[in-house]
Amino acid sequence: FSSSFDIDVVTKNRHNRVEWAAANYRNTGKEFRMILPPPNVTGKLHLGHALTVTIEDALCRHHRIKGGVARWIPGFDHAGIATQVVVEQDLWKKKAIRRDQMSREDFVEHCRQWSENSTCFSRNSTAIREQLNILGATLEWKNVYYTLNENFSSAVTEAFVRLYEDGLIYRDKRIVNWCPSLQSSISDQEVTRLDFSSPTKIVVPCAEGGKREVQVGTMYSVMYPLEGSDRLIPVATTRPETMFADVALAVHPDDARYSQFVGKVVRHPLRKDLKIPVIADKSVQMNKGTGVLKITPSHDALDWEIASRHREEILGQDQNALSRNCIDVHGRLNQEANEFSGLDRFDARLKIIEKLSSSGHFGGTIKHDGQVSLCSRTGDVVEPRLTDQWFMNTEGLYEDARQAVEKGKIRILPKIHEQKLFDWLSNKDPWCLSRQLLWGHRIPAYRSGTSSWFVAKSLDHAHDHFGRNAEILQDDDVLDTWFSSSLIPLVNAGWPGPNFNSSVPLLDVMETGWDILGFWVARMIIMTMKLSGGQVPFSNVLLHGLVRDSAGKKMSKSLGNVIDPLDVVDGITREEMIKRVENSNLSKEEIAISTRFPEGIARAGPDALRFALLRHDLLATDIPVNIGLRFCNKLWNLVTYIETVTESSQTVKDVDSEHPADEWILSRLGATLERVDKHMTEYMPHLAFAELQNFILGSLCDVYLETTKNALWTKNFARIAEIRTTLSRVVQPTLVQLSVFMPFVAEHLYERVFKREPGSIYFDFVNASFFRLQRSIELESDMDIVLRIVSTIRSLRSQLQLPSSMVFRGVLHCDNASSDFARLSSILFDLAKFDLSNVCSLDHAVSPGFTICPLPGSSGHLSLKIEVSF
Repeated sequence: FSSSFDIDVVTKNRHNRVEWAAANYRNTGKEFRMILPPPNVTGKLHLGHALTVTIEDALCRHHRIKGGVARWIPGFDHAGIATQVVVEQDLWKKKAIRRDQMSREDFVEHCRQWSENSTCFSRNSTAIREQLNILGATLEWKNVYYTLNENFSSAVTEAFVRLYEDGLIYRDKRIVNWCPSLQSSISDQEVTRLDFSSPTKIVVPCAEGGKREVQVGTMYSVMYPLEGSDRLIPVATTRPETMFADVALAVHPDDARYSQFVGKVVRHPLRKDLKIPVIADKSVQMNKGTGVLKITPSHDALDWEIASRHREEILGQDQNALSRNCIDVHGRLNQEANEFSGLDRFDARLKIIEKLSSSGHFGGTIKHDGQVSLCSRTGDVVEPRLTDQWFMNTEGLYEDARQAVEKGKIRILPKIHEQKLFDWLSNKDPWCLSRQLLWGHRIPAYRSGTSSWFVAKSLDHAHDHFGRNAEILQDDDVLDTWFSSSLIPLVNAGWPGPNFNSSVPLLDVMETGWDILGFWVARMIIMTMKLSGGQVPFSNVLLHGLVRDSAGKKMSKSLGNVIDPLDVVDGITREEMIKRVENSNLSKEEIAISTRFPEGIARAGPDALRFALLRHDLLATDIPVNIGLRFCNKLWNLVTYIETVTESSQTVKDVDSEHPADEWILSRLGATLERVDKHMTEYMPHLAFAELQNFILGSLCDVYLETTKNALWTKNFARIAEIRTTLSRVVQPTLVQLSVFMPFVAEHLYERVFKREPGSIYFDFVNASFFRLQRSIELESDMDIVLRIVSTIRSLRSQLQLPSSMVFRGVLHCDNASSDFARLSSILFDLAKFDLSNVCSLDHAVSPGFTICPLPGSSGHLSLKIEVSF
């Protein structure tokens, strides 16, 4: 065997090992159900996914070693926006073709071919499946799901129709986040907020393809002439290009500067045919800008709210005011903008300022601290837009979900995230379901001619409504990807089929990142409870933190800032990394950030990566896998030592021992396994792993093994037989428990030290209750005192620069040592060359010539006779 940890040796035959581990051999206990949050089909997994996989795999493996059955279901998300963005970038890069130059059918087919060729999520060897296998993920691949397959499509349609029939889904005109590059509405989660305190240049996509630089963060003062007067009212705005859709000017009713103008009318500075009223509203901030707000309800959510409150005043001036908009789906100004019609909004902004300046209606710029919203998928500036969309009323459903959490039906872990969920559930805004994309589940709504929309399960059902000879068109929009994702627990439990069982929670735990608590977790709760008749989708929600890149951005395949976990497992040179990044869709700036590893990434193997993910706050720039590698080497050395003990033993029979060191390590094992099980039951795998690691490094290697070395040196065969038996009884369950967290190294060492066949570890169970009889609280307490004494003696020896062979003699003064403490004196001698002559109370007098040494962390102390001869 190799003298040090060997990644190739421990990962040999890894595919079979992972399959064996997932097979639930001889497991007849309670079933544990969990799903893998479906990765998008836009590429490979990154370190953020690896964190999810490591946590979830540990939960499943722990359930199995206790004799239970763990069913962990993998799946893939069709990722509507993410896939379409990546495909569009791919088309532009390779063929200089835009989406609007292709038919819907051709583009959808291109998306389908691209996704299948890119991720190959079939059962054959796939990129993502290979990554999962290398990480040791024990998934149930025979039940893999995909959110755009026939089964899901049927369920999505069924859910939409039922919710529509219940009056929860409806069509309405509201302000939504609009991405001109996508020509679609997007969810809040796809919006990134960029703060600025001065004019800032950003890179955005061009409508014609490619990218361009634009400036944001400037507030402009525009002067609106007061009707019947030569007075000009200054209005501050960051978006002068929207002024062609203005319907009013708003001031605070208590603002003495402008209150006299309320009820009067101003003329539009660039459209002589347009006159708009001045209104008073308490939402206007008097100290922001000039204190006058232009109201543009078609292009701002707050403006829409203000306009709704002053509907009569606005329509009294212009009956068509509230239907006015001036920016189209491409981000270009429309016919309302007169001479600026057809211009891109950013180009128009500059020309509008020039025109205002020349006409005497420009009041200069104002210092402004603000924020701009960017589409996280494309980088384009989000345009608030008033459009007709499909919405879902979630207010009542959110209240049901809140009560489920408050009554304890669903537990949020860590509990600090519970309030974040409640904050989300208090949102009264409806859920915008429709997306103006081509890739995804088409909305099952139909119309004939100019008729109203009719929601039906199929085109055939629509013909039943409109007539067999009617010419029917289906809505071109697709559903928000979160809609289909919210049905995952239901569909995997058999809904809406006859085998669906709603009598119990569909999953035991939902583990995912905290950032999608509202977007996904909350929606799974409301959809499951509504469509199942009140059943919750899961009993527990476990939320982990995010893995970010060196720029602080969440890792995203669309941004191209991901680190492939296999780069950590297998290693990668800097040259290989640069080549891969240059072939990606990154901007030049992002490429510079992404080539931040001056020497590449050293090979670490899957166990060291899992170690780092479980034991550290992982940052992409500081992956502490070297600590995991050192731990692997420590395990390797442990087994090598056990083999030495075994070779030195004159018997292969187990020998019971009354040696306090043996009893203590078995007691510590019982305590450790109990705490590990408690942490895992409470869904805290990082604490469980820390507990086990501390036992292995501290109790087993640093303490117990040190107590055994003298027996080996002196060839005390009776003691060696006891040590061999004790190590066997301790290390076997320890390695089985370790296989939960670091499966490859644990399985290999288990087979090596116990001469077992590959895969035999999966027939070995660990139940913490089996080890309770080995516990001795009194002995563990006495050993705590022993270890303080050892630390004190070692520190003293170092300070006085005394030889390691020198024997200290002395007395322990302590009130909480047991009456049997003296039996541990041999351990003190083995570990510190300390000859304990007596144990007495704290108030016992110290003999003359003895030095008092306090014991750190204890009220006790030592009285030592230190005789140094020179």
